[in-house]
Amino acid sequence: MATRTAHDHADVVIVGSGPGGVIPAMVLARKGIKVVCLEQGSWFPPAERPHHGRDWEWRRATDWSIAVNVRGHPHDYPVDSTDETTLMWNGVGGSTGIYTATWPRYRPSDFRKGTEHGLAPDWPISYEDLAPYFEMADEACGISGWPGDPAMPPRGPFQTRPGPRGAMGEVMARGFDGLGWHWWPMPCAILAEDYDGRLACNNCGACQSGCPRGSLNDMAVTHWPKALAAGVELRTDSRVERIETDASGRATGVVYVERNTGVRHVQTADVVILAANGVGTPRLLLLSESAAHPKGLANRSDQVGRNLMHHTLGMVECWVDAPTEAHKGLISAIAICEEFAESDTSRGFVNGFTLHIVRQNGAGYQALGSHSGNMAPWGETHHDWFARHFGHGIGILIVGDDLPRPENRVTLSDTVVDSSGLPAPRLAYGMCENDARLARFGIDRAAELAGAMDAWDIKVNPFRDANGVYAPPAWHLLGTARMGDDSETSVVTKWHQTWDCPNLYITDGSVMATGAAINPTSTICALAYRAAHHLADNFVEARQAIGPLLDD
Repeated sequence: MATRTAHDHADVVIVGSGPGGVIPAMVLARKGIKVVCLEQGSWFPPAERPHHGRDWEWRRATDWSIAVNVRGHPHDYPVDSTDETTLMWNGVGGSTGIYTATWPRYRPSDFRKGTEHGLAPDWPISYEDLAPYFEMADEACGISGWPGDPAMPPRGPFQTRPGPRGAMGEVMARGFDGLGWHWWPMPCAILAEDYDGRLACNNCGACQSGCPRGSLNDMAVTHWPKALAAGVELRTDSRVERIETDASGRATGVVYVERNTGVRHVQTADVVILAANGVGTPRLLLLSESAAHPKGLANRSDQVGRNLMHHTLGMVECWVDAPTEAHKGLISAIAICEEFAESDTSRGFVNGFTLHIVRQNGAGYQALGSHSGNMAPWGETHHDWFARHFGHGIGILIVGDDLPRPENRVTLSDTVVDSSGLPAPRLAYGMCENDARLARFGIDRAAELAGAMDAWDIKVNPFRDANGVYAPPAWHLLGTARMGDDSETSVVTKWHQTWDCPNLYITDGSVMATGAAINPTSTICALAYRAAHHLADNFVEARQAIGPLLDD
């Protein structure tokens, strides 16, 4: 490999271009701070999305799969795991390029689980601390929804009305109302009306291959043009090998490889921000060990990589006589049920879960089993089965709040490497008895809902392998460099500043102390806005890296 090439010094270097990377980049650059952002993937223009081809479902299952080990692109890195299928996207905008854009907020109780039951820590911040940054993120991303959800605190306006629920919504509402359970339109970062120069959703149903119209909040569409206009320098196809530190343990910059040429580069900076997701961030910290950080960078507490959370997931699918048109419209949840979102120890476990009403993708996906493995039979009964099932299904996703456990963790693989020869992350994740009870209770409630919708076919996917071991689809990667007010039990302060390396910040989902019972992207964005504004307002102190920044 070629020798190192040095670049002009930057005020800030950011690793990762997803929400946790682009938001600080944009906010800091608008303050006149020189920012360089490194992304190991590339730009993926709208024309490259698979929507326009007849093979779009095949491509979504292969080269556009949400699972990194299925895709295996050169700009990806593999994940060493037998426990799960890991969602991540290495490209400008991060995993917002392939997600569902489901956009609920954490609840106030999610920040105080230590006080509630003691099996998870309290956050060092509250919902109220984040509330203005939730609003800031929503305005920038464009969120569709309906105000007045009685299960949540009052909030600012949505940018557009909710997307259409369609025929599925009528069936779903009858079921919920018959049981007397709460339901509400799911907030989504998908526009139901034109907004901020972007087109409204056309309900094509292929959200998880990204959106060629810009209707879905892909950070490459909503934030990166503004960050570049503010002066951020974005370098794509740039795989960071390690964060460099000096003899005192202070970060001095990063070493990265230009993947297309093999040239190794050095980018020095006064401040380093790490936003490589809940797997990539601990991996890079562990790769950056030094004499000052012998267990890995910022890992004196031995918390880096620990407390991995994915959510306790289950899926119940059902089929009804009434048409649902489950292949039409945004694939994300059309509704959320928060009836069971809070802890109730009479159920036999702590924490709660939400039920999300989701669609079933296209005809090929449904014939091959949809979300629950209910596969159309081969042979002469195939067409009869398909005619009765297609367009009559409903998905009920159980999203549970899994407990952070130190044995659920990211380490470095001894056997698997990426295309640059760097050790891949190794993931270990299992379910504790509390979470297993939560999952069973949640699946039972989803099946009860299916019955209330007069379903004639019900299938359950408990996300377990052939041996009965819990193997969740790892859509959410949280908790592996968590925030706290004690340097012995956390990795970053409430301002996202690492305890052990005060000019190193982490601004992705790895800082989340608890996982909640909902999708995390809205909260990740709010945290990134809060951290970025505080850092911008205190940049002189951060540059000097004397110690943890004082509260404002």
